[in-house]
This record gives sequence, structure tokens and C-alpha cells, in this order.
Amino acid sequence: MKVLIAEDETISRKLLQRHLGNLGFEVVPAQDGAEAWEIFQKQKDSIQMAIIDWMMPRMNGIELCQRIRQAEVSHYVYLIFLSAKGEKKDVIAGLEAGADDYIVKPFDPAELRVRVLAGKRIIELEQKLKESSEKLRIAYEAIKRDLEAAAQAQVSLLPVGFPQIKNIEFTARFIPSSFVSGDIYNVFRLDENHIGLYQIDVSGHGVVAAFFSVSLYRRLTQDLHPKGLLKVPLSEPPYYKINPPEKVIALLDEEYSDMLTTQGHYFTMVYAVLNMKTGEISLCRAGHNPPLFISSAKGEAYYIEEGGPPIGFGLPRFDEAKTIKLSPGDRIVLFSDGLNEATSPQETLYGIERVKEFLLKHNSLPLSEAFDLLLKDVKAFQGKEEFSDDVSILGLTWLGQ
Repeated sequence: MKVLIAEDETISRKLLQRHLGNLGFEVVPAQDGAEAWEIFQKQKDSIQMAIIDWMMPRMNGIELCQRIRQAEVSHYVYLIFLSAKGEKKDVIAGLEAGADDYIVKPFDPAELRVRVLAGKRIIELEQKLKESSEKLRIAYEAIKRDLEAAAQAQVSLLPVGFPQIKNIEFTARFIPSSFVSGDIYNVFRLDENHIGLYQIDVSGHGVVAAFFSVSLYRRLTQDLHPKGLLKVPLSEPPYYKINPPEKVIALLDEEYSDMLTTQGHYFTMVYAVLNMKTGEISLCRAGHNPPLFISSAKGEAYYIEEGGPPIGFGLPRFDEAKTIKLSPGDRIVLFSDGLNEATSPQETLYGIERVKEFLLKHNSLPLSEAFDLLLKDVKAFQGKEEFSDDVSILGLTWLGQ
């Protein structure tokens, strides 16, 4: 370890060199503060400790100490003042200038040894901390890359282009609070006349919630339930029967409750079936935010409250579906609670009523523009760009037959 000595008294400087050399330090002597500063500027990457006299020509110890502290150095430099000034106010002045320790002249070799070795321990601890921080940084970067890859994989599961149906317009927004999300949604054809759609919000957020949301996506994509999850097989044409939303939710609860209860998780959901020919949509929710219905002709909006508890609580099911006949311009909007539970700096919630009023006010706009304005309004309300929870919005506009 290299130690810089700034001492104008020759005898004192020689004694310091000898004692520090005996302790195994590499000593770099300077005859005054100005010379010490020149040396430090050239060797600052290797000097880890400095012992500085107070009273020196050309540059005193206070100024030298301050300059070293203000210099851009890649590591911490431990500074010890060595001075005949031993009054309390002098010690305070030296420490305020940036020194870590203070030794009064004439110094005792044993005291010098103890103070210097204490400084050495601090420097070594700082080096270990720096090495540990670098290892953590490297590990974090690796984890970050993995999470970014997981986030891309999750986003790839979300519908990029919704089914192209001339009388229906679908729109969605997806904003994970971290790299990955517990929210997921999908829109898919059940047959030539029916569309299925859902939105799911797994409890919590982050990796665990994301993995489970992906498993639910796969489960709803591959109808492997022995009783038929989305469609029940029949022996006669058309060889299937589409399950109503309340039946799908009941089957999911039957399948997942034991596992979720054991793991301490649950999920909320809205599942809907839309008849593309008639405009009839049947919806059921399991503990999720209620779907928002916006009537274009009447200029009003209300929430569809029918449904039952979340999936995974092991509670008795009492699910009830709501069927609505859509008119041209009518809209259905599903959104996760990360949106309405956004909090202002005053700790007030944005609230579902505010969501309803905002979307009703902007009902004349394309749904995509209305969603963008809504997200902008929520961000302004909470005073920040980032959301504390996952946010997803899924909406449809019925254009008519």
C-alpha cells in the first residue's frame, strides 16, 4: 500500500518513512504541501493513504487535504493530519477539511502504528466493498438481460394483431411495472361466429406472477380440460358446444384452487364470449375490475358488476354472467387494477369512477387515442411516468352488422 507523506521537517519526515517502511508500506515523501500535491496528481491512482503536516510552506495541510478530497479518484484516500496544533478547535478544523484522523506532534510510534493500521483496514474494507459491488453489478446486468428476454417472450404472447373482423375494432395497452408482468389478455376465435376474450391479473407482480400468467395463457390456448374448458366436445355436428363465461371461470377455479391456495397466490379474471353476427356479448368476472360498458347512442356508461370471487381462494362459486346486445358505437373496456389504483402524491387513488368518466368524456375519439389520453392523465395524476403495479387495458368497439 502506497502512503504519501507531506512533512517539511526533515527529521519528522525521516522518522515517518522509517516507521511506515517497517510496517510494510511503500512511502512517497514530499518536502511541503505543493510538492505533495504535484506527486498526488501524478500518482493518485496508486496512493491510498496520506499523512499530512499542518504547517508547511507554499501550501499548508488544510489546503492540501481539501484538494485531495476534491480530486477525482477511483478509490478512497485515507487522510491523517499530523500537527503540533493539538487543541480541540484545531482537531475539528482538520477533520472538517476532510481528514479521517488526527495525530498530535511529537507522535508516539505506537500510536502512529495503531492509527495507520486502522486506516489500512478501512481502505481494505472499501476495496472489498468495491469488488463486491462490481460482482453485484455484473450479476444484476446478467439478471437484467434475462428479465428483458423474459419480458420480450411474454410480450410475444400478447396478440400483435387482433382478429380482423369488419364490424369490431379491438384495442389494447400493456405496461408492466417491472420487466415482466402478472397481467395478460387475449382475443381469439372460438368458431366462425364467436370471439372469446379475457383479461387476467395474477396477484403480485414480477417474475413469479409473470410465469403464472404465461401458464394461464398456455392453458387457455390449449383446451386440455377433461370436461372441455372453452368448448365441450359433442358427438353430433357441429361436434362442440361453447362454454358460457361463468362455466369457464368455474372450471378454472376447480383446476387451480388447490395449487394456488398452497402457494398463497390467486388471480382475477374477466372472460367474455362475443357473437360476431348478433353483437351479443356475455361477460363474467372473477374478482376482477368490473368491465366498463359505454353506450354510444345514450351517452352513458356503467360497470358490469356480475361475477364471483377471485380464482384461488377456494371459495364457493356463485358466478353470474351478464349478456348485453351491443349497438353501433358501443364499447366494452377491461382494465387491471394497476390503472385505477394509481396513487397521487397526496396518497389518493385515481379510482374506477374517474376511469369511467374519462373514457365517457372521450368516447367520440378512436379507442386507441382515448386509451393513450387516459394513460397520460393517470401519469399526470400520480406525478410520475412509472406505474407501481402492472397495467393492461383491453377494449372493443362494436361497429354494427
